[in-house]
Amino acid sequence: MTKKHTQTTLDVSIKYSAIGLDLAKYDVSLAAVTLNEGEIICIDRVTYAELYELADKLSPTLFAVEPCCGYSQLALELEARGHEMRVINGKVVKMWIDTHMSGQKTDINDALALARLTADPDLRPIRAKSLEECRIMTVQGVRQQLIGQRTKTLVSFKGFAQTWGIHMPAGRRNLKKMREAVEAKADMMGDAAVSALTTMLDRVKTLDDQIHQLDKDLEALVSANANGRLLKSVMGVGTQIAARFITVVGDVKRFETSRSLVAYIGCVPKNYITGHVNKPRQKKSSAPDLSSKGQGRISRRGDKLLRSLLMQGAACIYMQYCKRQLPDCQLTKWIDKQLAVRKPYGKIMVSLAAKLIRIAWAVLTYGKKFDIHRAGVPRSVLAAMAVQPSNEAAAVA
Repeated sequence: MTKKHTQTTLDVSIKYSAIGLDLAKYDVSLAAVTLNEGEIICIDRVTYAELYELADKLSPTLFAVEPCCGYSQLALELEARGHEMRVINGKVVKMWIDTHMSGQKTDINDALALARLTADPDLRPIRAKSLEECRIMTVQGVRQQLIGQRTKTLVSFKGFAQTWGIHMPAGRRNLKKMREAVEAKADMMGDAAVSALTTMLDRVKTLDDQIHQLDKDLEALVSANANGRLLKSVMGVGTQIAARFITVVGDVKRFETSRSLVAYIGCVPKNYITGHVNKPRQKKSSAPDLSSKGQGRISRRGDKLLRSLLMQGAACIYMQYCKRQLPDCQLTKWIDKQLAVRKPYGKIMVSLAAKLIRIAWAVLTYGKKFDIHRAGVPRSVLAAMAVQPSNEAAAVA
């Protein structure tokens, strides 16, 4: 391996093939690979202000970082200065260090691994988010955080109330009745205990108001986005799914097919085949058994929150189907076929979530709102249906 040289500053007159940055809160570690000789130049610590000064003087260069809290803003700053940014998965960096550095993880080695991995043509980088996507992600992330705080506060309140013989049914959410139940035992509990418990209820009320306001803000952000308006036209997709879809997927044109997007989100079976063994297995039900082909549980490679929201959207569609509220369409016929082969509920939800992803890909790719009566109909049939009225009009004329 080429010898590393540690310096205090970077020579801006030299061209570099790649520069790896290991980001910290207040500074970064830097490893640069020269373009011609492949020499490695390392800097232990560089502040962000110094990094931007170097970026202003350097010729257009490829920078590589790991995903973290501020990588999107750093990408915007470097791209504004004419550089290219590539975000590489931290797991890949760790594997490179285990292979080439005997597992000796340091900030300099992390930066060097990032610089070296930019030369891998098969490595898929992570997409940096735009300003609009960062706004949506921040509002939705804060909303998720407040929901978690509200849930923990309610669970804790019910636990403390139960110690005084106040039993709250599971799922009960009436704050007024909770307060009345606590105040009814004020003589036994004392003013201090009653005040402590009512403080928790006030906290829940405050969180409710804050979450409601965040819902309005998120609705405004999604409605102002063209892709968000298209996604909300899809059955089973609301503001939360649309917001997360925008921030995670970004430009859908980078996925050539809808199957690629389904795999990106992690709703496809994980393949594991060894020895080319493919023996058929007997199964009691009539559902196809794909386990002998290496297809097991879903890969779960994508965003966890988006996948969870899509499962909830699929469950809402299935609930409408069970209540006979779905119109007669291709989706209804598809669910009928899944139930006819006795497919389990969980697998139906995963398959239905994958269908939602394919529908979202089609809606964003073609730029048209979702129409349940056109979904699942071949494009050749739709084209023939569009030509037929014009032929009838010509015949009448």
